[in-house]
Amino acid sequence: MQHLKKYWNLYDREKISMAVNPKIPEGALLHSMNSMYELRHYDGFEHIGHPTTPNRISKDTILTLKHGYYASVSYVDALLGDLIAHMKTIGIYENTIIIVFGDHGWKLGELNSWGKMTNYTIDLKVPMIIRYPNQKLRGVKSYAITELIDMFPSLSELAGIPVPDYMQETSFVPLLEKPDLSWKKATFSQFHRRPKGSADGKRYMGYSINTAKYHYIEWYGWDEKTGAKGVFVSSELYNSENDAFETVNLSKNENYTVVILDLSKQLLAGWKKAEPEPTR
Repeated sequence: MQHLKKYWNLYDREKISMAVNPKIPEGALLHSMNSMYELRHYDGFEHIGHPTTPNRISKDTILTLKHGYYASVSYVDALLGDLIAHMKTIGIYENTIIIVFGDHGWKLGELNSWGKMTNYTIDLKVPMIIRYPNQKLRGVKSYAITELIDMFPSLSELAGIPVPDYMQETSFVPLLEKPDLSWKKATFSQFHRRPKGSADGKRYMGYSINTAKYHYIEWYGWDEKTGAKGVFVSSELYNSENDAFETVNLSKNENYTVVILDLSKQLLAGWKKAEPEPTR
């Protein structure tokens, strides 16, 4: 493992910052947070408890965890560089589509939590970087709303493969050519909160919609035997423009009643109603 030490040495422990939002959102729901059972399975972390309880991880341990995470990301980055270098050596780089993405976000002390498995934006936002042959715009960023499920039709289009009629979501290839193009209105997520992951030992299903301005979540009871949605339990609303770190749940704020009703309708209508207008 000596060769991996250089990635650890890339970071100065004294310069690693603590989480900007180390507390669960004000007005958060007990079942909105995962119990961090993944981290608790490691030796020395059995005591940390649920995120809704006071933080029981020392600053020294937090810095060690973040240091290791940063080092692992740099290691993966180096491996990706090795892969691309080899592709160039064997002559396939110029005619290969490359897409780099993450399957979920990751909390490093944010929301008094570690790991993944919530409907909060920090767990939903992931990187997605694409490079393909004859790409006109390279190194350009788009702020349009996209989802991982968009990758299949996008890669099919770039590869010249017909997209099946049953395919959901939309190719984002037009965004690669016009990054500022008016695009889809919202993205959707769904997360199952199992009894071992909830604070009260009950089972829930959370449905989430992210628009340019708001993040709205509805929670229902869930019957795992029938796979049926139960009664409405509670909701969450976050203003993504003014509260990017989701520190305050606005669902009980009467000033947002109309906003919540509208978002609830959009959530029920689903992804088809959020799709962009045809560009071709």
